Amino acid sequence: MKDSGQKAKTKHYWNSFYSSLPPAGDINATGDETLDETSSDLEWIVPHSAVLDTLSSLFPPSVQDQSHSSASVYVLEIGCGVSKLSISLLQRLLLNRQGADPRDVCCVCFVATDISSVCIKHNRTRDDAFITSLHTADGSLSYELLDVLDDKLSASHARCYDMILDKGTLDTILFRTKRTKKGSSSHPPLLTPLLNNIHRLLRTGCESKYVIISPRQKIKSVRDFRGFDSVRRIKVDTSTLNGNVVLVKSNSENAKTSKSEVYLYECVKNDSYNPDNDVPYRSVVCYAEDENICYKCGMTFKHYRGTVDVRDQGEVVWSRRWKNHVVHCKGSVVL
Repeated sequence: MKDSGQKAKTKHYWNSFYSSLPPAGDINATGDETLDETSSDLEWIVPHSAVLDTLSSLFPPSVQDQSHSSASVYVLEIGCGVSKLSISLLQRLLLNRQGADPRDVCCVCFVATDISSVCIKHNRTRDDAFITSLHTADGSLSYELLDVLDDKLSASHARCYDMILDKGTLDTILFRTKRTKKGSSSHPPLLTPLLNNIHRLLRTGCESKYVIISPRQKIKSVRDFRGFDSVRRIKVDTSTLNGNVVLVKSNSENAKTSKSEVYLYECVKNDSYNPDNDVPYRSVVCYAEDENICYKCGMTFKHYRGTVDVRDQGEVVWSRRWKNHVVHCKGSVVL
């Protein structure tokens, strides 16, 4: 039987990559970096500092300030690499609520994960001083191994998290996904186990959310996934950033772009979805019929396609062409 989860060569690649890094620096008790000056070059997509304010605003008020709550909030980061996203976000949340009565705020527990044992060891060494300085009432930070594509995720993780952070994992999967045949599927096959596992990991009954940081203007599979009640896109202000934005890693070279658009996707869990039984994606393509009419120019779909049989290129292709015509048509209505 074929094993689920990441391939052995993928894990080997990332372990080799992280093994080539210089020794981990130390994050002291105040969160200041003392040795490692290379980490800013290893932040995928966008520096973590650019998204901290927006990410902080996505937490419930009991985390941000002094609204009363006795419950803890649990955050999972997938594919953390050697990023400082989790530690920096925890520091920001603690800073935002300075001066509040400790009885009026809940603690935030971060678990940053990756498939690479090398990077997990690197992060534990780097952040040890800060982690041990945390008070129980403030929260916690730990680094753990996790293969988010494994269909046998540990039961200890299921329905545990109020928020899941993804800064590069989904983009890496999209980058490396190979379509078996053009037009055979509008959703890359590797994304289905990823999104289903995200759904399993999110807590039920509290509008838990999956937050993606990506340079992509749209992510169709996320939009169509039935496991989300809603998907909100938030544009990140990158106007103050210098240099290129690192997107993904391809072989031994960084794939970069000078395009500075970066987005946060806030995906709220749909509790009624069952990843074991339900169809994962909504059908958003409505096939055009000959009698359909463009209300702007009065043309029918039959007239639009002329003598061409829709089966020549497929109903999906023709339906999308027709939809684009209806949306962008500048003609007048024919009475």
